[in-house]
Amino acid sequence: MADYRIARAFERIPEITGLELVRNGGKWQGGYYLNGDRHPYRREKLKVVEWKNGIWLFEEGGDGLSLENWLQQYGGAKDYWDAVAIIEGKSTAFRYDREFRHKEVKLQYVDPSALAGAKQYDLRKCNLFNWMCTMFPEKRVREVWDMYNVTTDSHGNCVFWYVDQDGKILYDKRILYKADGHRDRGFFPGRQYRVADGYAGKCYFGAHLKDDGKKAFIMESEKSVLLSSLYFGNRRFMACGGKSNLREIEPNTLLVPDMDARIEWDEKGEVWPWWEKWGKPIEQVPEKADIGDMIEQRILGNLE
Repeated sequence: MADYRIARAFERIPEITGLELVRNGGKWQGGYYLNGDRHPYRREKLKVVEWKNGIWLFEEGGDGLSLENWLQQYGGAKDYWDAVAIIEGKSTAFRYDREFRHKEVKLQYVDPSALAGAKQYDLRKCNLFNWMCTMFPEKRVREVWDMYNVTTDSHGNCVFWYVDQDGKILYDKRILYKADGHRDRGFFPGRQYRVADGYAGKCYFGAHLKDDGKKAFIMESEKSVLLSSLYFGNRRFMACGGKSNLREIEPNTLLVPDMDARIEWDEKGEVWPWWEKWGKPIEQVPEKADIGDMIEQRILGNLE
């Protein structure tokens, strides 16, 4: 960020962005997409946080932009220095209305050559792949990753490619994991193929494996999908990418929420109570545990 004080600017985020955001600890939250359009029902879709020596806006399950870039793209700033002036309260040129913000961008799909090229990267550079290979045979892990179109990149990120039922590649989701298989919270998920550039299609992760004859299981994280496929075998697993990202729920579908979302998801469809297989009373199951945690514990022999 420029030479203005981050802390001071962070206190003025609703004023700066023109969005009706609510402060929740170290972040601002609101029911908006990244471009400022209101989300029809999700109140925490957009998050504003202090990150990388600056202030960033993130759409859960989507893109992220620095505050300066966001103001230039969606907030009416003419250029970087105008964005800085808006943040410092020195500019009155800021205009926040749908007509200005909303840019008509033709819907784009990722060229298949991008995925083909990504599959050339050595998966051994990805911590999540190596961690899964400590629990399952490497050959099987490679088969599942290839089936779900999961690759890595030059930075060692795990790259989840979202491919719809028609085989069209909608976008990528890049997450950095540590050697223990947990996300590196110092890095936010990112995308190369961004909504702002037209890659705005939506689908569940794993949607390309559609099979009308099989019961579908929708869970929150892509990592849980991979673990479930490795552990349970040939079933239809998909991920929505976050507890608030459930969209259309097809017939013959079971929901597999994390522990902290089970009540919310129970109102949206039939929930499979996987936590009953944890081997402990529900009160002793970790509050934010997911089915992937249960699988890990079973493989390590910590559950009956």
